[in-house]
This record gives sequence, C-alpha cells and structure tokens, in this order.
Amino acid sequence: MTREWDETVDILIAGSGIGGLGSAVIAAANGADVTVVEKAATIGGTTAKSAAYMWIPNNKYLRASGRTDPRDDALRYMAKLSRPRLYNPDHPTLGLPEWEFEGLAAFYDNASDAAEAYENVAGLKFGHAADFPDYYAHLAEDAAPTGRVLFPEESEGGPAGGSILIDTLARACRNADVPIRTESRVIDLVQDSNGAISGAVVETADRTSRIRTRRGVIFATGGFTQDPQLRLRFLDHSYVGGCAARTNTGDLLSIARDVGADLANLNVGMRAPMVLERLQRDPAAVRGSFMIPGDSMIIVNRFGKRVVSEKVPYHDFARVFFDWDSQRGTYPNNPLIAIWDDRARRFGGEGFGNPIPPQGADDYWVIRADSLTDLEKGIAERLGSLREYTGQVELDADFGTTLTATVDRWAEMSAEGVDHDFARGSTPIEQALSAYFGVGEGPNPMMAPLTARGPYYATILGPALIDTAGGPRVDRNSQVVRPDGTPIAGLYAVGNCAATPSGEAYWAGGHTIGFIQCAAYLAAQHITRA
Repeated sequence: MTREWDETVDILIAGSGIGGLGSAVIAAANGADVTVVEKAATIGGTTAKSAAYMWIPNNKYLRASGRTDPRDDALRYMAKLSRPRLYNPDHPTLGLPEWEFEGLAAFYDNASDAAEAYENVAGLKFGHAADFPDYYAHLAEDAAPTGRVLFPEESEGGPAGGSILIDTLARACRNADVPIRTESRVIDLVQDSNGAISGAVVETADRTSRIRTRRGVIFATGGFTQDPQLRLRFLDHSYVGGCAARTNTGDLLSIARDVGADLANLNVGMRAPMVLERLQRDPAAVRGSFMIPGDSMIIVNRFGKRVVSEKVPYHDFARVFFDWDSQRGTYPNNPLIAIWDDRARRFGGEGFGNPIPPQGADDYWVIRADSLTDLEKGIAERLGSLREYTGQVELDADFGTTLTATVDRWAEMSAEGVDHDFARGSTPIEQALSAYFGVGEGPNPMMAPLTARGPYYATILGPALIDTAGGPRVDRNSQVVRPDGTPIAGLYAVGNCAATPSGEAYWAGGHTIGFIQCAAYLAAQHITRA
C-alpha cells in the first residue's frame, strides 16, 4: 500500500540549537532544501542560555599567533581525560574504544574547518580568547594549553554569547529560505524496505504530519536532563536537574532504539554546581554556577568542612558531591554550602551562575545573618524548604563547632597565601576563572579570611547537569550506527542527543559547543554529498 506524505524536503532537522541551526546553514549552502522543526515555542535550545564558548583545537587564530597544536599531542590530551583508566599513549587508539578514538580524531581534523565554514556561510564573527587556558593546562599532555577557545565576537566573551550565536544562525537560515517551525517535534521515523530513513512523523499542537526526506533526518534535540525518570534510569548519580533547555527530555532515545540504533554512554553527563533555590524558583532560566568568585568565601559540607577548591572548574567541582562515606552510609558533600562575608560581595554579578548576587538584586537565594551561629540556624531552616532536592539531610550536630575551626584554618592559610588542603588558585584555569569577576590582594589574591564579625551570607548548592551526553552511537560523519557498526542510511545525530566520544572528559571552556559545531558541520557535509 502506498503511504501518503504531507510534504517532501531534502533534509529535516530536529532542534534549533547550534547543532540544528549549524547543520541547517551548512546543508543549505550545499544546495539542499532544508526544514528545521523545534519542539519548544522559541528557538535556540540550551545554546541560547550559554556563553557559546567553542573549544576549537588547531584553530586559525591560534595558528596565526605563531603557536602550534600538533595532532598527536592534542589527541593524547583529549584521550587521557576521556578515559583515564583506559588511556595508553602507546596504543593505536590511545587505549580508547575505536569509535571514541575515531570521534576525537574527526573532531581534531575538522573543528577548525567547521568554524571557518560558519564564518563564511553564516557571517559568524569570532573573538579569540588567546590566553584563556584549558581546564588541564597544567598537565604535560597539553601541548597547546592556551589559544583554543573562540566565542561570538559581539559578546566580548560575556554570558550573552549564546543568544548572539543563535540570532546569527537564525538570520542565515532566513537568508537561505530555511523555515524554522516552533512547537513542532519529531515523534517517529519512517524506514524504507532496506532500513534507510525515508521520512519522519512530526507532531504540532493541532496536527500530525508525515514529511518525506530525500536525503535524511538530522537530530540535534539535546540530552535527557529534564526527564527525571531517564536520569534515574541511566545516570550514575542522582542529579537535581540542570540548566539544559526544558525540552531536553531525551526524545531521540526511544525513536533511535526502534530503528535499530546502538545506544552508548547513557551514564555520561556534563556537570556543574547549581544554586538550589534558583533552580526551585526559575527552572527555565537557571544556570550552573560556572564561576564562583570571591576571596573571603569558602564552601563547606553539612559537617562544616571544606572539601574542594572553590575555584576548580565546574565539571570537576560537581564530582565532589558524590564522594561516599561508608561509615555514615551517606554522601556527606551533597549538598554543599557557600559562605561569604560583606567584603566578598564586591565580587557579585550577573551571568555564569554567580552565587553572589550584584548589589541591589533580588537575592532570594541568599541566607543572611549577623553571626556564624545565626547563619547556621538560617541554613538549617533553608534546608527544610529544599527537601525535593536534598532529601532528608540535616546539618551535623557539630556543624557550628567544625565550621568555626574551618574558618580559623582558612584565615591562617589565607595569611600565608597557600591552601594546604585543596591548593586553591594553584592552576592556570583557577586563576583565569577567578579573574572574570575580579580577585583580591595579598599573597594569594583568591584567598582572604572571613571577617571576625558579620554579617555573613550563604547559599546552598546541589549537583546539576549542563546536559547529558549519551544516546545513539555515531560514526565520524555523525551518522547513527547499528550495534554492528553499520550506518543507518539517512539518520544523523549531533550534540548531546548522541553518544559522546569524549567519555568522562570536559577538556576546557567551550568543550560542548566546540564539539557540537563540528559534528553539525560533518553531518551536513555528509548528508548533502552522500
């Protein structure tokens, strides 16, 4: 029986972040008839909330500065962090599964070309964070520790980069006559007798339509951060939610499974600490705390102890939430509590999830008290209103005594300028992240004692996701593959809806979007030339 189609296009793209719109502008420039559908009422996805930093190895700006970024060295840096236990610098795939190594190699080989294509096709203008270090710039494997980060020039490296990036790509889509249909989502795929994807079923508020595709479908629909059941089923740990777009509910997982895709790395997520009351009040707009400023500011667990360098990059910071205490049978560091004094308020600001609010802002998430004793009472009360995120945890009975000892030790180390416990401020990236909102003075400008008298301030942090990074496995062209590694003709997945080949890693600022812009470019190039 002949199936009826409501319309026909060359390529249907699901999602309107950098993955979707990036694919669209490249495919359209290659002569394809493209339509984009977006599940949300507005475009941009998680990209629109980001600063749109892009980590681009061997980019042209780095090369123009006279620096080099050799391929073998870059792959070793990426692989060491992607799979630390498996990493072997003498192995042909550096110890990684072959598909992950191929994915990293394709990224290095094409990321710079992809970025230049967006400049040429979409009119995107980049700024170059020439001296911004990678998150592990201090490791010997990082042969190009600075110069890999680009951002939309107009943003000047600030938090508005994502909206600028989306506006630029959307304008390029309009100029190329690529329609972007909001409140429209793919709910199913259609396969021909050979198993190739020949179209998709798209649902809107008032109708369901069947769209035939001459070349295929590209998914760029994000991860499953906003589906609590999928988080519980697949992730290693219990996250409170995340700053991904609210429509990132893992729509592709069941669709891809039904057409025979191999699913991988479903336990992987990109992480950050998050102010819990901001998540509670405004889940759509909240961001992870990507920069935690302040010299006279410490972060303690509910036992009153510091457990991490407060300046460590967000992805690694969030790991400490899940340190397990087998004696107590609990996660002692979940949640964590940021505490600062009046002097640290000068580091308050908007953007990047700064837990210290700017002067005059609505600081509903901040607990204020004139003494540490009263601050403890305020924290305990606030925990009671956050049970949906923290469970039944309470402050330890000795919290106040231990906190006082922690504050005293912090004062001693601040005077010396050396954090003997967690080496705060000792790496290039800690220094760079701290500098955005400013640093203090003294032997270590990231360390200062809390004042002997209040007022004091606090807020409660929990473990959140930037987004998940598991889904259908893809090849170096972003084409979805079956368990035997053969591609499913006409089906592509880019970004956080696909299985990441980067494993456990978060190499630098712009890790996520840098990788996605390349995957989108590769998908568009392959689908239009296949």
